[in-house]
Amino acid sequence: MRKGSFGIYLVCVCALALPCDAASHGEIVGWGYDNSGQVSSAPTESNFVQLAGGLYHSLALRSEGSLVSWGSDSYSLVTGTPSATDFTSVSCGWQFSMALKSNGSIVCWGDDSDNQVGSAPTGTGHQAIAAGGYHGVAIQADGSLVCWGDDTYGQVSGKPAGTDFAKVASGRNHSIVLRTNGSLASWGINGYGQVSNTPSGTDFASADGGDSHSVALKTDGSIVSWGSDTYNQVSGTPSGNDFVAVAAGRLHSVALRADGSLVCWGRDNFSQVSSAPEGSDFVAVAGCVYHSLALKHIPIPGLINYQGFLKSSGGSPLNETVTLTFRFYDRDTTGTLLLTIQQTGIQVCEGIYNVLLGSGTVTPGAKETLADAFQSYGGVWMGVEVNSDGEMGPRIRIASAPYAFAGGLAETARDLTHITPRSTAPAHPTAGDVYIDASDGNRLKVYDGTFWRACW
Repeated sequence: MRKGSFGIYLVCVCALALPCDAASHGEIVGWGYDNSGQVSSAPTESNFVQLAGGLYHSLALRSEGSLVSWGSDSYSLVTGTPSATDFTSVSCGWQFSMALKSNGSIVCWGDDSDNQVGSAPTGTGHQAIAAGGYHGVAIQADGSLVCWGDDTYGQVSGKPAGTDFAKVASGRNHSIVLRTNGSLASWGINGYGQVSNTPSGTDFASADGGDSHSVALKTDGSIVSWGSDTYNQVSGTPSGNDFVAVAAGRLHSVALRADGSLVCWGRDNFSQVSSAPEGSDFVAVAGCVYHSLALKHIPIPGLINYQGFLKSSGGSPLNETVTLTFRFYDRDTTGTLLLTIQQTGIQVCEGIYNVLLGSGTVTPGAKETLADAFQSYGGVWMGVEVNSDGEMGPRIRIASAPYAFAGGLAETARDLTHITPRSTAPAHPTAGDVYIDASDGNRLKVYDGTFWRACW
């Protein structure tokens, strides 16, 4: 029987350094007011597909259908987040949240002072949802609208009739819908023309509402805003026709350009405009009351250069050719088998082997490829089997970031003692090679394809 020293397993090369297929999803970036951690407490995973935010809280949908909330926990906005994994869409009101399930049912939680939670429609088949300040809107299976919650300004009773609605959005006390013919309709409070000044035409792609203004994206990539212009929410609207998404905060707006960059305008009292992140790798935006959120694109590796260490049951480094079977799971114990990859003819020299995870014979489990697994789950753990000796333990977490040590490295650093320290780097290295540099305090170094880099 053989056993593996999991302490020195390395993820040595990132996706950018390998010619591999990439999938797209995002990590969360927030800016603006942060009194309750609605910006700074955002989760650090990178498998999110949709964002929403309210007064002092935020909400995100993971690619596998689960939810996570952060920020203020008033009305159990965070701790009351449902734990199912079959959600497809999210939206936030001022102090309540809602999510749509894959069967079209609606779940709401948080503040219920206007029955915006308790009066949420039951049943399945709903196609889209939107949370206003204290009211909710949904498109039903037949394309008609259903509204509930606060009706002070006709947010519920004033909804338009018809069965031709495709998308819905809400501001604090008004709502906007997109018809299947590309036209818009608004209802609710009209103090600044946010209803009566709704633009005509049949060339709209989406819309969103703030406190007293609205913003819409046209099919040609241009933006139209209307309603209150107190803080240049309307007059500050950027020109051009290279936009792909828009969102409204209470008194500010944010737009996403086709090149992945962000543009913000409107009130800047909490730096919700001036502190917008730079870069051209964003894929989605959400306007919240006093803050905003965006998803930053993270390339997912199809191949990962991976180095491991094997020793015999007697403790000696292995020197032979083996078959390795790598099994990937969504948890460190039990969990779901995501996929299995087997590679034959792997040469192990002095206990060390190098492989490209993602290549070899792939047997799909819950996922088809390694990239799919990384995209769909916040963590991926790997178990290794040598020949047919059974899977070794414990599983280790695989990271798609460059030079990320597996957890527990410090505790098992003694497993490196079989490698003799040397004062000069090995000649003719390949990416992923390691050695202990005696001239630099016996630090472990890894070759990234260009340079030797210290790992501790």
